[in-house]
Amino acid sequence: MVTFLLWIVTAGLVYFIDPETVLAAPGFFVLVFLSLLFTFSTIFASSRRGFLISSGITLFLILRYFGVGNILNFLLIYGLLVTAEIYFGRKD
Repeated sequence: MVTFLLWIVTAGLVYFIDPETVLAAPGFFVLVFLSLLFTFSTIFASSRRGFLISSGITLFLILRYFGVGNILNFLLIYGLLVTAEIYFGRKD
């Protein structure tokens, strides 16, 4: 229910709010992060994986917003996320 509500609010922000508004971009990134976090946490049944994937996607979107999001940055973020998942998933 929360996931659906967050996606509706995100879509409403994209459709109804002018991008030149002061808090439009930070609000968008926060809403996208929360929407992705709850979506992927539900899909993978793991808050850690949901957090890693949503933070990676949000980081790439922020880089795209500033004009430096390219395939190399995407692959570097992906490698960082895979490394973090392996590191935090280990049981010693």
